[in-house]
Amino acid sequence: MKQSLVPLPSAALLGFFRGALDSALVERGAAQGLELLGRPEEFWARLAPLELRRMAAGGNAGAQAELAWRHVNGDREQKDAAAAVRWALQSAESDCPSGLAVLAWLLHHGCGLPRDDAEALRLFTRAAASEVVLALYWLGRMHYFGIGVGATPDFARAGHWLRHAAGHGHAASRDLLARCHFFGRGVAQNREEALRLWRAAAADGIASASFCLGMCLYVGEGIAADPAAAVVHFRAAAEQGVAGAMFLLGQAACFGIGAARNPDAALEWYGRAAQRGSRDAEFELGECHAYGIAAAGRDLGAALHWWRAAAQHGHVRAHLKIAHAYRWGDGIAEDKATALTWYRAAADLGDAAAWVWLGECHERGEGTAVDPAAARRAYRQAAACGDAHGMAEHGRCLLLGIGGEIEADRGEALLLAAMQAGWPQARGELVRYWYVRGRELLESATVATDPALAVAVSCLRRAAARGHRRAAFMLAECLRHGTGVAADAAAAVDWYRRAATLPDAKLILGDLLYFGQGVARRPAEAFHWYQQAALQHEDAYAMYSCGYCLLHGEGVERDAQRGVYWLRRSALQDEAGACFELGLAYQRGAGVRRSSRQAAKWLRSAAGLGHAEARAMLLQLEGAA
Repeated sequence: MKQSLVPLPSAALLGFFRGALDSALVERGAAQGLELLGRPEEFWARLAPLELRRMAAGGNAGAQAELAWRHVNGDREQKDAAAAVRWALQSAESDCPSGLAVLAWLLHHGCGLPRDDAEALRLFTRAAASEVVLALYWLGRMHYFGIGVGATPDFARAGHWLRHAAGHGHAASRDLLARCHFFGRGVAQNREEALRLWRAAAADGIASASFCLGMCLYVGEGIAADPAAAVVHFRAAAEQGVAGAMFLLGQAACFGIGAARNPDAALEWYGRAAQRGSRDAEFELGECHAYGIAAAGRDLGAALHWWRAAAQHGHVRAHLKIAHAYRWGDGIAEDKATALTWYRAAADLGDAAAWVWLGECHERGEGTAVDPAAARRAYRQAAACGDAHGMAEHGRCLLLGIGGEIEADRGEALLLAAMQAGWPQARGELVRYWYVRGRELLESATVATDPALAVAVSCLRRAAARGHRRAAFMLAECLRHGTGVAADAAAAVDWYRRAATLPDAKLILGDLLYFGQGVARRPAEAFHWYQQAALQHEDAYAMYSCGYCLLHGEGVERDAQRGVYWLRRSALQDEAGACFELGLAYQRGAGVRRSSRQAAKWLRSAAGLGHAEARAMLLQLEGAA
């Protein structure tokens, strides 16, 4: 478990919001109170049961419709589907609009009658002509969800009927109409209007409206983000059984968003949401147990239990978590073949990252035989889905000929696309390729006129431009010596500077700038690079050069004692120039006490290392003696 537990980002929350509204998770809670759907006639609603039954038995169609509705709801009458059907049929036979609406509701819900959405739609339409609110709402609802109206929703007609019902003050209609405005379904997108409608519906106790209002405040959609206010609305929705609200209360408690951080409360809210079928809550319960965020501590067994539950409900990332657990033996015996099965299942559900993991398994032979071609196909699938990691891996395969022919141009293009898509590792892969390709071309060239040298320089330049220091050094060398490119000392110095973490680059920079080889002489900068190489790498030549500059005041204020210090350290590593300069220092008494014996010792050392001037000086001294 290498990655840390993080809250859902805003984009994922909006996806969750859309999914929750289009699933049963919100409706399941909202539908617990059927009285929220409205009553055919407020007059009948106020009648006492005995009076209502007397009027219904006397043939009053309005009373029959109300009595049927009371039997549906169990409101002052026993909940009785058969009785509801009997009274609704009698009312509908009199062509009573309210009776038609109740009978349509019974048909749509299969309550006491076989479900028949087409007939329900016909009866709702007849009742809606008389502005029966129940009919207006359910007509809008059926068109919104595409029930009984064909294969797809008809949002435009849904908006028409819902506006009529909302105009009568029907709270649930305002909630559904707000969704149309929020998502731009059948109407122009208008999130301010959606918020106005949700506020009104929430004030009337519509649970799903409270949830939606909370979501907008939580992520700052159409209104300034206010997580604390969002939590208030989530609680109102959760109290009425909305699983999505319970899940988000879990997020709020888990990460301290809009409320004090309380991991144990988070587990409780996730648990309540999971009991109502929230696969997101099941997944997060797995995450909480995997990372041990609550008092109970880390429990990979419990994590796997919840991930399995989420996977059974179609949660894609849960499949990946289970696959990872089997692959690496986290909380369960390692079983790479089973891991492969879970990765495939996640891939089949459309998860792009699963294709990358499948590719890795095929490439490395984990849970299956090594199969580079299968790996390449899997990476291609991930890349086709726009997965940045998948693009990088597929690009690598194309670049290096893994699992098929080399397609360098396409490989480079994919790796560049992966970089732009936010996968930084693609940069390293591409840079390494350019560097290796450039180096191989340089090494394989046999003559200075080989055209491959120009290609090598181009490859090294690409790698160097993206920060590969060894490539920058080799490019500088090519520019310095005119290999595969026109010699350009000034450009070479620039690339050596980019490669200056390498000791060789520091030394060459120092010499080019000290001696003015193809560039203006800059002793001060030369001393800087010599000193860096001496301090960081303890290079003998760098220490000699530092000592020489200090001894003679070249690019730095003269300091003979410090110069002798560096010369001695270099000389002890058998640097001939340092031995010679140290001998001269003893002969002249520069930075040390004069000593003919020490001078002769170091001059002999320099001569023994092949220093021509030291040999000549020794011969001169011996002749004088």
